[in-house]
Amino acid sequence: MDSYMLIVCGSHQERSAKIGETVSFFPTLVNCAGNGKVYDGTIRWELKRNAEQLISNGEIPSASYTGGITFRAEEAGYYKATFEAFRNGKSVAEKQIGVLVAPEQIRPTLPVPDDFSAFWNKQLEELRRIPVKAALTPLESSNQLAAFDLKAECVGNTPVSGIFMRPASVSAGKHPAILLPHGAGVRSAGYGRIAGWAAKGFLALDINAHGLENGHSPDWYHAKGQELAGYPNRGFDSGDPEKPYMRTMFLRVVRALELLAAMPEWDGRNLWLFGGSQGAWQSLAGAALMKKVSGIATWIPAGCDIYNGGWPFAELIGKAEKSPALRRTLPYYDGCSFCAQIDKIPVLFSVGLIDNICKADGVMAAYNSLKTPHRELILHYQMAHETLESAMAELDRFIMTHLK
Repeated sequence: MDSYMLIVCGSHQERSAKIGETVSFFPTLVNCAGNGKVYDGTIRWELKRNAEQLISNGEIPSASYTGGITFRAEEAGYYKATFEAFRNGKSVAEKQIGVLVAPEQIRPTLPVPDDFSAFWNKQLEELRRIPVKAALTPLESSNQLAAFDLKAECVGNTPVSGIFMRPASVSAGKHPAILLPHGAGVRSAGYGRIAGWAAKGFLALDINAHGLENGHSPDWYHAKGQELAGYPNRGFDSGDPEKPYMRTMFLRVVRALELLAAMPEWDGRNLWLFGGSQGAWQSLAGAALMKKVSGIATWIPAGCDIYNGGWPFAELIGKAEKSPALRRTLPYYDGCSFCAQIDKIPVLFSVGLIDNICKADGVMAAYNSLKTPHRELILHYQMAHETLESAMAELDRFIMTHLK
């Protein structure tokens, strides 16, 4: 039985396009076995700008058409081409590819509020009334690494809750530190993401996003997830920037950073944030609100240009109109607003150009809001909302290169 795969090459797979350039995509339907056989059939395609505006669509023969699909790049934005192959009237393969046009021109939909700093300073004042103090409970460790369950009081009666790892043998003032906030969902903190950093000599902390106890069964977290359903959107339509659920999540990130910076083993120079999706959103907030942060490495960041459809606003569509209340509240939490506060430290953005959740136009609006000259952008033309091993290697490389 034949199995099929769509291969799509593009004229701009290694770079973005400029206004006025012609962009081309070349789809081919082949055998999955890798024998090079090209199949007859039909390929339907559509091209959209910023995931919503239909630019063009059509249908081409898969084996005999060599001209590719082309368009002239007239406007800045994020363009995604979707291809679906058919044989004998049956869909047999799909593929997407993305390209950015004049990405340096993409800007946030809503401005940073005039009282953005005053608002968050007020929240930080509330946090400072709680002592920076952690309870560390030893966990199963090895001869090389020591692990602890970490709890610390925070605002909203919800603690910082995580797993902390470090080398078994440490010296005062000698170790860099790294915080890994979680992506979306409800789960325990764990060893997996931090053991590698601890093995490199880091003080490494993995915190769950909701201040929940660690180490319970999957069923326990599933039940908690049902209780917290829709949490990213809670409070945004209130018109009151103190109401969103994300307020206390971001303050827990700040407190976690403060805990790392208070450890006598910290070297006093290197305090990193490392996160993807919702974890990247938390990382941007943490770096904007805690000035001891020395760098950020993020991939597929959420919370960017939310009002224009960045996650989690897609979840609000159908539940709330783009109302004045949303326009008032969202900019206090938008990744673009946090990026506008980051002016000195190195920042890496790794972007998926077929990511339908954290769309590339919103991510670019945030990236362009960064004030720091020490920024780096890596584009993945066929990466969706996922964690690729190659992207992780890029993030690791960035951090290790920028250690002080």
